[in-house]
Amino acid sequence: MTDAALVGRLLDEYHERSLPPVDICVAAGSEHELRVSYRLTLPAGPEQIIRAFRADAPVPEDARGPGNEIMADWLLGRALTLACLESARYPAPRPVRTRTGELIGVAGQWLSWATSVVPGTVLRPTLNQLRALGVTLGLLHDIPARPTELGEAEDQASDGAPVGLSSRHPAVAGAGALSRLDAVRDLVPAAWKPMYEAFRQAVVTVQDAGDSVPETVVHGDVWARNAVQLPGGPITLIDWETGGLGLAVLDLANCLMECQLDSAAPDNEPDAWLITPDEDRIAAVADGYLSVRSLSEAELALLPAAVRYASAVVGSVHLEVALVEGVTGPTMDARLARLQNRMDVADEVAELSLEHLVP
Repeated sequence: MTDAALVGRLLDEYHERSLPPVDICVAAGSEHELRVSYRLTLPAGPEQIIRAFRADAPVPEDARGPGNEIMADWLLGRALTLACLESARYPAPRPVRTRTGELIGVAGQWLSWATSVVPGTVLRPTLNQLRALGVTLGLLHDIPARPTELGEAEDQASDGAPVGLSSRHPAVAGAGALSRLDAVRDLVPAAWKPMYEAFRQAVVTVQDAGDSVPETVVHGDVWARNAVQLPGGPITLIDWETGGLGLAVLDLANCLMECQLDSAAPDNEPDAWLITPDEDRIAAVADGYLSVRSLSEAELALLPAAVRYASAVVGSVHLEVALVEGVTGPTMDARLARLQNRMDVADEVAELSLEHLVP
């Protein structure tokens, strides 16, 4: 299928031919790849993003798990999560349904997931923005995790189907990470052993304690580049591919780690992605979060492992790629250095966070 043909099929899924978009352009990917995204400017209303995925493409490795085995299931879980947030009136991209009312479109061999584009400027972030980000995250974790708890409005939005599992849910990310870590156990060089053991310990600790802490709707990757704000307005989280049902403490812990980064960090400068803990930034996020939601004793106890968890999951993927697939070079070195940095500063981030999260 050519690019023009795919665009035509997608537009037919979502828009009447008598009301075509003013403009459409490729936002990412290509029709020659496994996925492509198009940005639409409409005659009236917000801009839209239509993401198209090959139906036979594999689910992203770190998102594969129960309920996410095939692309159609994974996409439906993402769309249902946004439908849940829409019903709760939580600020987020809104799902755009097909002309027949479906959350997921079908265009030949392509599946599509469309959302509105949230206007605003990516966070810098300032301390005031970080506090507002903490508020936004606390409000998210205060939303009932399952559609049946949201009442009739959500039942109408998603036909009563459950919110999809987040890519960071222990049933997805934890199980996959342990499998990958097992696969490379005998291949890990001595110099990487401490990092490997830190990854494993974090994942095992979260797996063992997961049933004792609350499940909520989570974003999965909260940091400055995944949040926008209009002047004087609230913070809105964007890029929900990792979102869904998950553990609130993991979502918050990852934000407390990654809030140290600036959105303007150059992608081609590895040192810009290394973290030096900043108590003021951590305090701002924690203060905003606590203004909405308090952590349970079990969540506070799990926080040190939770701070390491997201890096441990990503690290298991990179170790497998490096040690099993044999991928080496400057890019891999930079990725592993970033992960080692997260392990090195995790205790300090956790200690500073607990100072500001314990009532």
